Amino acid sequence: MSAAPITVRMAALGIAIHAINHVLVLVLSPFSWNVGTVFHLIHAPLYAALVWPVLRGKNWARILITVLLGGQFIGRFVVWVMFPSAGAHLALIGGWALSIVVLTLLWAPGTSRRYFRRTRTRAGTTEAAEVTG
Repeated sequence: MSAAPITVRMAALGIAIHAINHVLVLVLSPFSWNVGTVFHLIHAPLYAALVWPVLRGKNWARILITVLLGGQFIGRFVVWVMFPSAGAHLALIGGWALSIVVLTLLWAPGTSRRYFRRTRTRAGTTEAAEVTG
């Protein structure tokens, strides 16, 4: 396995920050059982578990984190309306910005696209060689 390009490593760092943020929201906010609590309990380990596959160039992980961040991006609009405080809005803006940066780093740079494509092609070639060999 070759080293992941800097763009993929920076995206993985952003995913890890999202995972840590999910834990911090649970720890720092008044605790109560609601949809947000369940969301954060599920997504913290899920985001953390995706860091390593993204670094290894697994395209399924890139697609899954894209879907998760897209859903979270939309969900922040609901939180924006429900919690009109300036502190909550600043946190939401920071989350939106981080999500945009992560998604851009995973999909826009040619180095990222080639890394995920090369890893997928290499795995397919290995499987084909094992079947024919």
